[in-house]
Order: sequence, then C-alpha cells, then structure tokens
Amino acid sequence: MSASSGIGRVKSPGHSRPAPSMEDRNAWIGIDLSGQRRPRRTRYLVPLLMATLITALGIAALRIDLIRTRYALAAATERENALIEQQRALIAHRRQLRDPVALAVQARRRGFRPAARIFSVPDPSPTIGSAPAVTAGPREGAPR
Repeated sequence: MSASSGIGRVKSPGHSRPAPSMEDRNAWIGIDLSGQRRPRRTRYLVPLLMATLITALGIAALRIDLIRTRYALAAATERENALIEQQRALIAHRRQLRDPVALAVQARRRGFRPAARIFSVPDPSPTIGSAPAVTAGPREGAPR
C-alpha cells in the first residue's frame, strides 16, 4: 500500500469500511456539520455594548452623587448637633443670669438695698367686666 491510499482509509475496530473516493471527500468541503448556530451579527452587538456602557456610567454617577449627599447630610447633622449644644449652654447661662438669688447678691454688691416701702398703684385703664380694656388706638368716637 502506498502512503496516499492509507490516508483515505478509515480504520475502526470491529469492521472495516471502504475508503471514500476523492469526489466524495471534496463534496463535504465547506459544509458546516457542527450543528451550531451561526454567530450573531455585530450589528446588534455594538449598540448593546454602548447602551450597557452608558447605563453603567449613569449608575456610577448616581452612586457618587448619593455618596456625596450622604457626606453632606452627615456634616449638616454634626453642625446641627453642635448648634443644639451651644443653644443649651446659652439657655443655661441665661437662666443663671436671671436667677433671683444671684441677682440679689449682685444688687447688694453694687449698693442696692431692699425696698423699705412698696406702693401699689391701681391700673388707670377702664375695665370691661373683669378684664382691663386694652386697645391699639383711640376709643371709637373720640376725636383724632
């Protein structure tokens, strides 16, 4: 046997088949027998990749904006807590300044003395029923 006739011969265990002729072999050239689909066209792949990229960039920008907002919110909360503490300190200081005992001590140091006599003056405004009459301007019918 020559080398060329040995190439075309297929040996299989159990039985032997005759080698296909050259015409039969050439008839199968270029035919895809793999059973797989043809690859997808790249016409749809590029827009799909672009849409995916734009979506990913949008999500990344949104996340960065959310993180920036959270940091700003945390800073504002810290500032608010500091102002609340400052307000509490100022309220406590004001209450100390308005304490009657502390005011009496300061008044004695500055030469003030307790009142020897207290005069009670009645309210000069006319009363309607039991409440005093208070108006923002002259009475009705009064000349201007």
